[in-house]
Amino acid sequence: MKHPSDPIPTDDVSPAVATETWLAVVQTYNECTATLSKRLEPLGLSLLEHEVLMNLMRSDDLTQKQLSHRCFSAKSGISMLISRFEADGLISRRRSATDQRAWLLSLTPKGQILARQAFDIQSEVVTAMAKAFSDEELSLVKSRMEDATARLRTLRDS
Repeated sequence: MKHPSDPIPTDDVSPAVATETWLAVVQTYNECTATLSKRLEPLGLSLLEHEVLMNLMRSDDLTQKQLSHRCFSAKSGISMLISRFEADGLISRRRSATDQRAWLLSLTPKGQILARQAFDIQSEVVTAMAKAFSDEELSLVKSRMEDATARLRTLRDS
C-alpha cells in the first residue's frame, strides 16, 4: 500500500498539473513576502533587513560572507546594510580570532529588541499561512519541498 509520503515517480506527474502547482507555490510565496513586507513597515524594515536580523538572531557571530550567503544577497549589499545597522546601534562587529580578515557580526541589545519584534510579525504571517494545513500536511509539504530542492540542485549541477 502506498503511503502519502512515499516518493512519486516522475513519469506519474502531469506537466500541466506540475505547472499549476508551481504557479500556486509562486503565488503563495509572493503573497507571503508582500504580506510580510507590509507588516514590517511600522518597524521601518525591508525584507532584506528583516532577513539579516532573523539570521543574526538565530546564529550570533556570523561573518558578512556567511550572512550574504544565508540571505541570498550580494556581499556588497549586505556590507552597506551592516554599516548602517552598526551606525544605528543594532549590530556590533568584532574581528574573528581565527581569521583576522573576517568580522563577526552580533546583534546589540537594541538589535535584539527589533529582531524580536520582526520575528513576532514573521510568526504571525507564517502561522496564518500554515493554518490552511494540519501538522501532518505541513510535515508532508516540508518533506516534498526538501525533495524538490534536492532535485533542482541536481538538475542545476548536472
